[in-house]
Amino acid sequence: MSVSGWIEALAAPEFVESLDWINTGGRTVRLSDLRGRLVLLDFWTYGCINCRHLQPRLRELERRFADTLTVIGVHSGKFTHERITANLAAACDRQDVAHAVVNDRRFRVWRSYGVQAWPTAALLNTQGELIGGEPGEFPLEEMVRSIEAAASEAERRGTLNHGRDPIAEPQPRAKGTLRFPGRVLVDGDRLVISDTGHGRVLDCILEHGPLAHAHGPRARVVAEHDEFEEPQGLALLGGALYVADRAGQSVWRIGEDGERQRVLGTGELADRTSAGGPGPSVSVRSPWGLTSHRGSLIIGMAGSHQLWQLDPASLEAHPWAGTSGEELIDGPLDRALLAQPTGVASLGSGVAFADSESSAIRIAEEAAGVRTIVGRGLFSFGDRDGTGRHAQLQHAEDLAVHAGALAVADTYNDRLKRIDPATRESRAWEGEAGEAGHLREPSGISSDGATLVVADTGNHRIVVVGEGGSLSEVELT
Repeated sequence: MSVSGWIEALAAPEFVESLDWINTGGRTVRLSDLRGRLVLLDFWTYGCINCRHLQPRLRELERRFADTLTVIGVHSGKFTHERITANLAAACDRQDVAHAVVNDRRFRVWRSYGVQAWPTAALLNTQGELIGGEPGEFPLEEMVRSIEAAASEAERRGTLNHGRDPIAEPQPRAKGTLRFPGRVLVDGDRLVISDTGHGRVLDCILEHGPLAHAHGPRARVVAEHDEFEEPQGLALLGGALYVADRAGQSVWRIGEDGERQRVLGTGELADRTSAGGPGPSVSVRSPWGLTSHRGSLIIGMAGSHQLWQLDPASLEAHPWAGTSGEELIDGPLDRALLAQPTGVASLGSGVAFADSESSAIRIAEEAAGVRTIVGRGLFSFGDRDGTGRHAQLQHAEDLAVHAGALAVADTYNDRLKRIDPATRESRAWEGEAGEAGHLREPSGISSDGATLVVADTGNHRIVVVGEGGSLSEVELT
């Protein structure tokens, strides 16, 4: 980010009135209230992976400049679902966003600042003047230098006030046995849960006895694996459990003896996509979905808009589909463009995946390349039954093969969909599972052929989908 000279600085547009605020204790914020402090505006939308990549950097800036800098998130939601204040508040909790956030649902603040992309950062000096802006994932140390330069200038002019952030008042956090569980895996009587908000994975026994059928399935926790930052995708391969730690930028293998081994990623976010190599030495960008496919592991690499392949024996890893450009373009594996694939499932000779930013369901195969089943592009989304291009989803994040079809977690529509990969017909699931209001941002779904289980993320629970689309909550005891 370049910081212009003090004379060239422009007056920053004031916030539009009558906007909803989060993490301010119910108060409306005006920029004029922040004279004497540096202000960093973060224009974001909560489903965007690049915006997710910036959250740790924003927290680090808040830590380093706690007595001089106020960070404000300007949430200009891409998806209709994201523009609802209650959903945004839950997303702030889920993503550990503790600074003030304004719901710019109509893009009025966005337009007043001339923003054109998510994410974009804008730096304001102590006089409320715009002195720098940068789209994309800004480098942390460059931003640090920009803030230091602005602070030095303000100190020299006697306009810098020191003290705690006067507006941030974090909302209460959701509590419970589970906290925003992101993914789930069922295999007979084994149930594995990514308890994402608690940074752990639970390995459970799912009991299907008469009592369970009468009162809902019951699970007993028999093991937990801690030390994850944001566990998401789960897969079983060769007797081992694999876990994708999205924020930890790693994929882990957990043996039957409980021993953990990092098989992909260094733990650091890669600046750009890699050509691959020995898995533990390759930096990656937000591994999210996992599936075993023909003896290898396929990874939905959301942050580089690709599918990756990992050999479990040699641990060699490389991009398998996608160029790292973000778009919905079909074609050969090495030329197709993907858009934040978060869920993957082995399907015959290919891999079906949920391309969340394009609200699409697609299939990748070695010979046939990538083809789209449902979805039309980055800004085509909704909630419509139909076939092929006439059907619409909204930021679908996961899918599973079940009863000859694809069961899809249509995340931002708060429901499940059933999609026939052959006919491309997409329909709402029958019963409660397909009706909005019973699920809240379902983000994970798994089937072993007999049992269909869903991570009902926004409701902090796991549910089993029964006959007629009924939902039974799994009780963790």
